[in-house]
Amino acid sequence: MSVKIIIEPLAERHLAQAAQLERECFSDPWSLEGLRAELTNPNARFLAAVSGEAMAGYLGLHAVCGEGYIANLAVAPAFRRQGVARALLRAGAEIAEKEKLEFLSLEVRTSNLPARRLYESEGYVHIGARPGFYTNPREDGEIYTKRFGGSL
Repeated sequence: MSVKIIIEPLAERHLAQAAQLERECFSDPWSLEGLRAELTNPNARFLAAVSGEAMAGYLGLHAVCGEGYIANLAVAPAFRRQGVARALLRAGAEIAEKEKLEFLSLEVRTSNLPARRLYESEGYVHIGARPGFYTNPREDGEIYTKRFGGSL
């Protein structure tokens, strides 16, 4: 990683930048209010990647019934290809291991080959697809899962 990044729990002070990041990165972004609601969601584990005063990225993970789902992974354009997404994924995996989650899963657009390669390099396995999962534009979502605790 060529920039100094600190990974910390997402907090109220991060929300405006997280909402801006959503608008920059996604065609169907979460709102500020939606992000704020996650701060009090007992199943949410949201992390901020911070560089100085700037939010480099964030990850949103939900843990329910021993399973984890990565709902959001966003990296600011100025911080891409600098290890931020990898650092966030690894921090999410640490949470999964600490909380003894069986697995983490996520979806990614079929066309997002850089993200798919990253997930595979971090031990995520492609297990299927969700036809028409994404809108604006309509596209399939590829499902990736990483298992923990020796489970297959």
